[in-house]
Amino acid sequence: MTEKEALEAVRNAIAPDSLSYVQEIVFTQSWAGQLYPEIAKSVGYHPEYIRDVGAQLWRSLSESLDQKVTKKNVRFVLNSLSEKNQLPGSNTSSPLSVSSSETSVQGITSGSDTPPSHRSHDLQSQVDTVLSTEATTTQLAFPSVGLSIKSAFYVPRPPAEEQAFHELDRPGGLLRIKAPSNTGKTSLLLRALEYARSQGARTVLLNIQEADTAVLDDLGRFLRWFCRNVAQQLGLENKLDDYWDEEIGLKVSCKIYFREYLLTQVSDPIVLALDEVDQLFEHPTLVQEFLPMLRVWHEEAMELEVWQKLRLVLSYNSEVYVPLKISQSPFNIGLSIQLPVLTIKQVITLAEQYKLDLSDSLQSEQLSRLHQLVAGHPYLVQLALYWLSERDITLTSILENAHTQSGIYSHHLRRHWQIMQRQPHLQEAFAEVLKAPEDGAEVDTLMAYQLERMGLVYLQGNRAIVSSKLYYRHFKARLLS
Repeated sequence: MTEKEALEAVRNAIAPDSLSYVQEIVFTQSWAGQLYPEIAKSVGYHPEYIRDVGAQLWRSLSESLDQKVTKKNVRFVLNSLSEKNQLPGSNTSSPLSVSSSETSVQGITSGSDTPPSHRSHDLQSQVDTVLSTEATTTQLAFPSVGLSIKSAFYVPRPPAEEQAFHELDRPGGLLRIKAPSNTGKTSLLLRALEYARSQGARTVLLNIQEADTAVLDDLGRFLRWFCRNVAQQLGLENKLDDYWDEEIGLKVSCKIYFREYLLTQVSDPIVLALDEVDQLFEHPTLVQEFLPMLRVWHEEAMELEVWQKLRLVLSYNSEVYVPLKISQSPFNIGLSIQLPVLTIKQVITLAEQYKLDLSDSLQSEQLSRLHQLVAGHPYLVQLALYWLSERDITLTSILENAHTQSGIYSHHLRRHWQIMQRQPHLQEAFAEVLKAPEDGAEVDTLMAYQLERMGLVYLQGNRAIVSSKLYYRHFKARLLS
């Protein structure tokens, strides 16, 4: 079911009432997988107001459709009703039910009869379909975390997309998406999930940032939070108490709940995506118990058919640095995709999407300078192009003031500085890197990982190297003056 079809179904469901502008924004961006804080940032409202608008919308839908609708299960509910021809205003059976059954044997479902020689071509065709901009929106919005499926401002970075989609075709597959903050992990993740749905899979997206600190501090509470959220997004009844037995162990109870309930109640493959896995790294006990459990599930898929239905996706900024044995870590198995920065050619393509005139040779030369300044950082490139499109500002002005407190990157740079102010050792480590910008410097391993997560450095062997001229100029003035 497309976003447009879903939005029309919602309008029909709540008629004669009508959706407000904000309700439409909340619905469409929720449909695309955006979180309330991300939606609030994109439209300029307070997160609590957006949350209230959403709650009211889901209540209205629940009353109209006579079943509980939430932000997490709205896709499942509407798709299910569409397949059963039970949506208000629906007169014909949904063509989606036909396409799902026809395509499920081509990729996601194990035991595909598609000849191997044709699969690569078929996959590329499906990749092109998911990434197609024919039905996308070119409405400008302030760059934020995760570009929706319909955004025309997503720049594919082949072969990342095709590799990711192929891994989700594989029974028991495990996909790892690694990149610094604001460089496109969530955007790729949303497209991977969209691909999986197009192949007949059920998808679950959990953002670890949504878990309360009290939950992250307790393994039992976290595993129950984990199980309950997965069940809710799959539209299944909560039956934790029927399967939970702390005498046999928390991880075993979690495993039984998945193996004997969740994976048996759903006939289709399930793609379970965990975004912002880095949030777990501040809770070493949880990391040492939860992440090895995921690895065990993945390994058991080699022998047990039930686990082959589950495909895992982990999205994170940098590998965990806790005492995990190599044989326990999920960060050395499956397929790892490390998102590259944007090339100058991709920046030019993006500038064209923003309707910028590059016929002037000076503009083209300055765009190249911008690319070099931010080292192809996707978010920073998009931020500059947004300001050029929406504000009375020149590329010359952006380049001159980029590293200063009055430049367009001031908020981004200030956020990094605030993190460093809370961690003096991090300041000291980065200062050492700044003193040797060309070949970098060897710094404490924990500090190197933290700087990499922030995107301030990239690691080459044992050395940390400043990732862009922007960061070098700004933080040199702060740390080495």
